[in-house]
Amino acid sequence: MYEVYCHTKNNMPIAFAVEDKGQLQGLVLADVITNGGKLMKPFTARSIINGGPLVLDGRKEVFDLLMSEYTKSLPCYVVYSEIRPVYDFKHIEDLLKKSGFGRVGHYNLSLDVSQNEQTLWNGLHKERRRNINHAIKEGLVFREVFEDEEIGQISKLISKTYKRKQVPMSQENIFFQLKDIMGKYTHFFAAYYQDKMIAGQVRLCFGDLVYAWYAGSDEDYFKLRPNDFLMWNVILWSHEKGYSIFDFGGGGEPGVQYGVRDYKLKYGCNLEEYGRFIHKHHPIIYSLGKLYAKKVIKR
Repeated sequence: MYEVYCHTKNNMPIAFAVEDKGQLQGLVLADVITNGGKLMKPFTARSIINGGPLVLDGRKEVFDLLMSEYTKSLPCYVVYSEIRPVYDFKHIEDLLKKSGFGRVGHYNLSLDVSQNEQTLWNGLHKERRRNINHAIKEGLVFREVFEDEEIGQISKLISKTYKRKQVPMSQENIFFQLKDIMGKYTHFFAAYYQDKMIAGQVRLCFGDLVYAWYAGSDEDYFKLRPNDFLMWNVILWSHEKGYSIFDFGGGGEPGVQYGVRDYKLKYGCNLEEYGRFIHKHHPIIYSLGKLYAKKVIKR
């Protein structure tokens, strides 16, 4: 992932590891992201730590050393740092608090794909099953893709989707290089209608986990339900390949209505409240940015 961030426009990775007698004891990888060019850098810069820091046995001295070096290396213009766990962080929650990270409620959703196919199918909401059957009836075809041309088509679908939703996207120039950087840990999937690609997904795979990273689709073909069709087939692929967990990613804040969470739950997901941890390096700018984001969402 460090290499991925290095090759991504407006991204700058920061990484530290702690060793003791040649043995890895801790690791932190952050991705400093900006949007809107040089003028907007002081207002949009944030440092995202996905899944970490990782500390063996929750050792305090290792954690303190990691976060001390991280803080010293952080560019002064970064507005906030955010840690996004993919598992429960209770064992280091106190350490995070002492380092200036406040916990906010946030859901994560995952699906146990080690279940048999019939159980997975039964776990789908009836609307999902109806949409998948409709897509099959219309003749949609599922493929795992490998060629640069196909990956380029997926990249275009993802880019158009993010623009349609008015969500900033920093990694649209990286997909062609993922095969070389991530190798077997990255997989590309697509749904076709009459030999035309109408939906695509990029998934990261490691150990027993499949992580839902990027997805996009052509709005002209929404009536064919390509998103449900593709998601279901990638779930089946994950099951057949022997993975155990399909991580659907974030589900928003508890107590706040969030359509994306409702959509993901209809795949039979489990809802976990791992939270997120935020360090506000520039609290005033952070608060102004939150207010602006809420106005944009309402609009």
